[in-house]
Amino acid sequence: MTEKKVLGILSIVFGGVGLLFSWMPFINNMAFILAVVGLVLGIIAILTNRKSKKTLALIGTVISAISIVIVLATQSSYSNQLDKAFDGSSSSSSKKTKTEKASNKPTSDSNDPSKSKWTYKDDTFKAGILTYKFTKSEVRDSSEDGKKVLVLYADVTNNTDEEQDPSNIYMVMHAYQKTDTSNKSLNPGMAALDADYNNPLQTQEDALNNKLLGKKTASVVMIYSLENENPVTVKFDNADYNTIGEKQYSVK
Repeated sequence: MTEKKVLGILSIVFGGVGLLFSWMPFINNMAFILAVVGLVLGIIAILTNRKSKKTLALIGTVISAISIVIVLATQSSYSNQLDKAFDGSSSSSSKKTKTEKASNKPTSDSNDPSKSKWTYKDDTFKAGILTYKFTKSEVRDSSEDGKKVLVLYADVTNNTDEEQDPSNIYMVMHAYQKTDTSNKSLNPGMAALDADYNNPLQTQEDALNNKLLGKKTASVVMIYSLENENPVTVKFDNADYNTIGEKQYSVK
């Protein structure tokens, strides 16, 4: 008998879209939903075509199942990376605990930056082992012709004794700007070179991308490529990807 193709095609479409976005953090939450819908449609299509060919239904079911697996694996991977980036070294914490016990001093989580609560308040983002104090913002010409960038200046402090990577802030700080059709997530950008073909923000960009020594503070910049002149909303997440604060910047 001829295969009933409608459900099979829909299963392939939903599963394919889910597969396309399954590796992207945050966006893959929607991809997971689409993949589940594709899987359900594929299973229904298989049952509907019990006595006929099931080619499209099987393809849609397999694609949807693969999408679900990739989403779960990707989210687990990003979560582990975020924990490693901001929670500090477990070995150093272990050494610290042993030292405290040896000296008969009581242990306290309040002395361990990796266990402190993440907050955003008064332009200060406390992200466990790193603290970012935002000092000012400005709009500059972009390295892309005809475009602008939003530059956020901050002083970042390493709260631990170990080297840390300040650039990990891009994993938990996201900028959004409304267009005609959506609230778009902005990409990191680059400021235009000056008249001498030098990057005016090179020092701060290097400080952001270099390892920051323990208990040290450096001036850094975060740069986002603008889409238009609408206000930009910057949101700050904790280690569980939950938004804990936000601020709106005018870019006119």
